Amino acid sequence: ASESAHTVMLRAREAAQFLRPRQRRAYQVFEEAKQGHLERECIEELCSQEEAREVFENDPETDYFYPRYLDCISKYGSPYTKSPDFVSCVQNLPDQCSPNPCNKEGTQVCQDLMGNFYCQCRAGWGGRLCDRDVNECSQQNGGCGQICSNKPGSFYCACYGGYALGPDGRTCHDVDECAEGGTCGEAHCKNLPGSYSCVCDEGYVFSSSDKTCRDVDECAEGRCEQACVNSPGGYTCHCDGRGGLKLSPDMNTCEDILPCVPFNVAKSVKSLYLGRMFSGTPVIRLRFKRLQPTRLVAEFDFRTFDPEGVLFFAGGRQDSAWIVLGLRAGRLELQLRYHGVGRVTSSGPVINHGMWQTISVEELDRNLVVKVNKDAVMKIAVAGDLFQLDRGLYHLNLTVGGIPFKERDLVQPINPRLDGCVRSWNWLNGEDTTIQETVKASPKMQCFSATTRGSFYPGTGFAFYSLDFARTSADAGTDTTWQIEVTARIRPATDTGVLLALVGGDHVVALSVALVDYHSTKKLRKQLVILAVESVTLALMEIKVCDGQEHRVAVSVRKDEATLEVDGTKGRSEVSAARLQELLAALATHLRGSVLTFVGGLPDVPVTAAPVTAFYRGCMTLEVNRKVLDLDEAAYKHSDITSHSCPPVEQATP
Repeated sequence: ASESAHTVMLRAREAAQFLRPRQRRAYQVFEEAKQGHLERECIEELCSQEEAREVFENDPETDYFYPRYLDCISKYGSPYTKSPDFVSCVQNLPDQCSPNPCNKEGTQVCQDLMGNFYCQCRAGWGGRLCDRDVNECSQQNGGCGQICSNKPGSFYCACYGGYALGPDGRTCHDVDECAEGGTCGEAHCKNLPGSYSCVCDEGYVFSSSDKTCRDVDECAEGRCEQACVNSPGGYTCHCDGRGGLKLSPDMNTCEDILPCVPFNVAKSVKSLYLGRMFSGTPVIRLRFKRLQPTRLVAEFDFRTFDPEGVLFFAGGRQDSAWIVLGLRAGRLELQLRYHGVGRVTSSGPVINHGMWQTISVEELDRNLVVKVNKDAVMKIAVAGDLFQLDRGLYHLNLTVGGIPFKERDLVQPINPRLDGCVRSWNWLNGEDTTIQETVKASPKMQCFSATTRGSFYPGTGFAFYSLDFARTSADAGTDTTWQIEVTARIRPATDTGVLLALVGGDHVVALSVALVDYHSTKKLRKQLVILAVESVTLALMEIKVCDGQEHRVAVSVRKDEATLEVDGTKGRSEVSAARLQELLAALATHLRGSVLTFVGGLPDVPVTAAPVTAFYRGCMTLEVNRKVLDLDEAAYKHSDITSHSCPPVEQATP
């Protein structure tokens, strides 16, 4: 007959009372089985012994002990009889840990609990059978400083690239890659957290393939608005200086060159400028015809700082009677020729002081009388009249500011160019009123309302000379010696422009002295005077170019040295001693060839031929190798440059 579940429970209690303490788990197992696994209809109803046996046999927790315990009862009777065979049978029941139910890898030891077992897990394992890996990285990153990597039964810490694991196996420390020589080759090694960087000087980029610093061609990147010159580690932008442009503050784009000092360049419409024609040809030509013999009468106000030049010519053809009133060494000079006989007379005070004075020349009783401010300074007897009879009429040619023939045909050659001004003129009793209308229509024929001593460069042209700086010693076989000494007294109107330059063949700018408002290599805005050979700056010095004051710039260049001074302060060298010698040797080569000395600007050269190509604007006088340069003696001068007069600086309005 089948046993009820109640009977089975009683038997388990009996077994628990009978057996030694380690076997009392039988009752507990049955209770657990009843609560957890007999959740069927028979929990509240009676179940057969076979059903209870089936339940226990199918439960892993009771797979070992209870079924075998029932076998012992079947064989040796009730436990209450305390049969020795029954006791022996129960004691010999197998260990719950044999075979081992625990996961071998994750278990430290299996404990037999008599009808159950306990798997004591190794560190890093969990679960009833120690078969579940514990993810240590899920809690506080496993205590790792950077990377925590889980693995079955354990974990380990790791570091990102550029870090190394510390002795504690958890903390990461930065690796200083720069401590190893040669990490960056010729570049500078800069250690970074977890990494490093190979840094080259500005203008260079690091090449990881050969660990070198390669020049960056900034010009290929289109950084400059106009011309660009790449150099090792840098670049320089250039603007069309001859077109009135200079570099703007960003050192890449261009902007207009604007005056920073205002000059009073107002003109007087009632004045006639005599120096407009650099060729020495007259600025005014008049031809008078009379029915009756007429004497010459000429009177005018005159102002100049120029020591030499022609005021006017009066007479007939070159081979007839004529006179030329000029200026030499600041005094009036009269050249005259009558019947093939020439004479030269000079007298009177020095009048090239820049003040207005009245000059008059008059034929009077077979004499020529010259007066200054109504005082006669010359009276010369002549053998004839200036008006010449031709085909029934008396003719007279009168030219102002020049002569109608070559200077060599004068009685005594004179430089006819005269930077002077006349006003209130009266040629032959005012019969020349048409001159005034002509002057009014042409500002270039008018004079500055006010002038001071000096030469004025308007920023639109240059002059040049053919000067020789190289001299060969008389001793055969010796080297050619050369020297360049320049003294410039300047009162600039702008902060950019060429003061002086030597230009050789193929438009090579062998040497230049210029104003500039930036430091090309340091990319700084500064008002500077620079001394350069070709496109390389040798020396520079700061200058307060916009203060309206006169400044003295002195340059001395010899075979082995080059110096620059501004107002007595020596400038700073911009090249090494070795580089200086290379550049001076190149300059010496240019000087052995043909060079022209340009002042106030450059000819049409590439904008990269020199640091500055802009025209100078302002007043300036120059000495070269201790000789004052007279612009009237230049091989060429732009007509807008005034050789001996300069307008004053405008006074600020209170």
